[in-house]
Amino acid sequence: MRMMLRFVVAPIVLATAVAGAAPQFRTLNDRQDPPRFESREAWTPRAKYLREHILASAGLMPMPARTPLNPVVFDAVRHSEYVVEKVYFESLPGFFVTGNLYRPVGAGPFPAILSPHGHWTNGRLEHTAINSGPGRAIGLARQGFVVFTHDMIGYNDSRQLTHTFGGRREQLWGLSLGGLQLWNAIRALDFLETLPYVRRDGFGVTGESGGGTQTFLLGAVDDRVAVEAPVNMISLQMQGGCLCENMPNLRLDTNNVEIAATIAPRPLLMVSATGDWTAETLEREFPAMRSAYALFGAESNVHAVRFEAEHNYNKDSREAMYAWMARWMQNAPAGEKRPEKSFTPDSLADLLVFYGRPYPATALKAGQITEQWIASAARQVASANTDPAILQSALRHVLGFAQAALPPKVDLPPAVELPANAGSRLTTGSQRLAVVADAPEAVVSALRAAGFEIQPVTFTPFDEAAAAKIRHFETYNRTAASQRVLDIVNAMRRSPSATLIAAGDSALPALLAAAMTPIARTIVDVDGFNTSNDVEYLERLYIPGLRRAGDLRTAGGMFRGLVIVHDGRDGFFMPGARMTPVQLEPRAIVAAAMR
Repeated sequence: MRMMLRFVVAPIVLATAVAGAAPQFRTLNDRQDPPRFESREAWTPRAKYLREHILASAGLMPMPARTPLNPVVFDAVRHSEYVVEKVYFESLPGFFVTGNLYRPVGAGPFPAILSPHGHWTNGRLEHTAINSGPGRAIGLARQGFVVFTHDMIGYNDSRQLTHTFGGRREQLWGLSLGGLQLWNAIRALDFLETLPYVRRDGFGVTGESGGGTQTFLLGAVDDRVAVEAPVNMISLQMQGGCLCENMPNLRLDTNNVEIAATIAPRPLLMVSATGDWTAETLEREFPAMRSAYALFGAESNVHAVRFEAEHNYNKDSREAMYAWMARWMQNAPAGEKRPEKSFTPDSLADLLVFYGRPYPATALKAGQITEQWIASAARQVASANTDPAILQSALRHVLGFAQAALPPKVDLPPAVELPANAGSRLTTGSQRLAVVADAPEAVVSALRAAGFEIQPVTFTPFDEAAAAKIRHFETYNRTAASQRVLDIVNAMRRSPSATLIAAGDSALPALLAAAMTPIARTIVDVDGFNTSNDVEYLERLYIPGLRRAGDLRTAGGMFRGLVIVHDGRDGFFMPGARMTPVQLEPRAIVAAAMR
């Protein structure tokens, strides 16, 4: 982490003091306690927060424009009971979703199901005794469902990006592999709505493993999902091992059971297996989920089954799903069986979308997709048509704060005349309080001499070496910068009428803290930070999603106290702050703190 201080004297040691041993960072494999759902009144706002949090972590808050899909459906293969077709459409301009459409013979309208796949070698085309993507699509089509089974990014026909796509710059702008896949799923429902033989009264979604993660994330954020069946995925001891399941910030202070519960009271089937991380579903995850449904008097809308099997979407699992979808989407009686008939998948030539044909000429390369996303996001953030409240909410999610409204304004303490000699101690009555974070020792000494009580921020230890060893660290933990924001907020919530003075690594986090909690005065030295430069954010204020949420510009609109920024220079822009071009220096700080 780059240090920003340029003072001759060192920062006061107390300003960066830490307490206790280094914290234990969270991981995807932590064994967690089941969440408790105690009242509908408490759960309703929490569920709303979680739905928004998924969107913010996916870079979908505000929601990108729903640009034309330009769908192409072709090369139909007709069977006696169903038809299989190839499909591609643009979820973003020049970025294609690919897959197969299975539909019953006839005009419909039929209920429709989206079927994302897991991390099998052959993706949606995997066909073994353990799992068959074509098998479940055929089984559903024979029973009267339209099914769209589409590729994960980097699998089969989805070749514009690899399944390792993304980096720190992309994450600043809310662009991630998992976020793109969630957007693809949302647009896939848009595509299904365009088909004249599809009912529009709600969709089913089912997928296994990583496709199970896609299933419950989509069900959380899209009300068009009427029923879902994630297979072998909702667990309290493994949250999802792939990059595509671990969007930055997604599981800050939450887990998959709580996230999946946001679909309640819509019907949910939890399919588990004895041979993977869902082995205890009937004892641990399902009772917790059922308690969430009980809040709505809808216990019959959630069900769980477990099979003696390894990680799978096998025939037993598929038949459980068939019966569940039939019950809720075809009004079949509860408990009715839907046995699977034998089937033969179509050939790869009949299923691969771009078999023997080139990709569309308008297809973008990886770098072009990134630049297009960033340009579009920047326009959206800057647009007068974008509701500032949405950006402010996105910023709270990016920083891991659940507060739903702007904090109240804080009354400033009465002004005190600065004595001619800044070193002489005031005798004006009660002492004032200055909370300091990385403030230079000379500034702290001057504040003390002017009659201020000094309270240093105690920062949570951050072990960068330990953090680097944790897979998908930023999904479960705050970055060093966002942890500093939280520590400063906690300090200021104890003393909201105090003056916050910050420099060095704490200056920029202090500005974000001032947007998250009421602070009477905030005085910082930003050391020439350039608010329009991605490299500056990567080096000095790395928080995934920050730029997508409007960064310091959005924070400036949330201030409820006086904010004074020193050394902003020409590249610094922050509405709501008073700009002072000079560096932070003792007498000026004391004057500002007393003004």
